[in-house]
Amino acid sequence: MEGSFSKGWNNSYDYSFKILLIGDSGVGKSSLLLSFISNSVRDLSPTIGVDFKIKVLTLGGKRLKLTIWDTGN
Repeated sequence: MEGSFSKGWNNSYDYSFKILLIGDSGVGKSSLLLSFISNSVRDLSPTIGVDFKIKVLTLGGKRLKLTIWDTGN
């Protein structure tokens, strides 16, 4: 896994993961994503289509790029 995943986006991470949030409408997928990305909690309007956020974090000395996709139902 290491190496081939870190060749883009300014080489600022060791691994890249794409995460897809799916579930019934109105269960809080967007709120969960916002809470994880920005450490804030808000009541959000429903997602129409698809939205995504990116977060880079360090875990075990490795930099991880998380691209988290939020689906609207």
